[in-house]
Amino acid sequence: MPISVLAEGRGGDFDVRVGVPGTADPWEVFRHVRADPWLGARIGAQVGSILAEQHTRIGAVDVADWLPLRPSWPESGEWVRQRLPRVANDLALVAKAGVVFAMYEAVKLPEADRVLVHADVGFHNLAIDATSLAVRGLFDYDGAAWADRHHDFRYLLFDYDGDGVLEAAAAAYEPSVGCVISRARVALYNAACAISFLAHREGKLPEERCCGRTLTEDLRWTTHAIGRALALAPRGG
Repeated sequence: MPISVLAEGRGGDFDVRVGVPGTADPWEVFRHVRADPWLGARIGAQVGSILAEQHTRIGAVDVADWLPLRPSWPESGEWVRQRLPRVANDLALVAKAGVVFAMYEAVKLPEADRVLVHADVGFHNLAIDATSLAVRGLFDYDGAAWADRHHDFRYLLFDYDGDGVLEAAAAAYEPSVGCVISRARVALYNAACAISFLAHREGKLPEERCCGRTLTEDLRWTTHAIGRALALAPRGG
């Protein structure tokens, strides 16, 4: 029996076939998660299970001709290096951002880590029940790519100490998929994204919300993410 279309994008690039009741306020979910580590771990585990299914159901032959081999975000290092000094006047932070981006661009990706990635897995793209805060699904695959599985974990780290959401997601994911998620690579990708969002603020007022954050909030995320990425970076040759 065919499923009827409830709504369709103006350009026909998407349609809605099943409505999922839930909250549309990711910042409210974030506040709940930050205050309640148990809730964060529960959401993380549910996301990990969703990603395990997504990453194992689609093969290279299914996407070889139409999916890009890298996510569209973060932007390139050249793009970031041109804009970041015009947004952040902290020379030490800009220098560290340059080190992190060089590390990001130097990642050698094992082919075994290529999967169908959503590449924007965060509270803003999760269907979450408004009452129980249980995860009902993941939507908006506009940025999907055949790329490193670690990109789907990068927004499960936040700008505060504690990585319970990521750890719960990895704990649900790893035994199902049979691989280990590199915390260092996730932290590196998180930092590269944070830096890119900060550079994206060029021309914006400090108090203006760009992609949902003010300059102060973007600086806090970037500073925290850079510190974590550098602390977890492999040492030596």
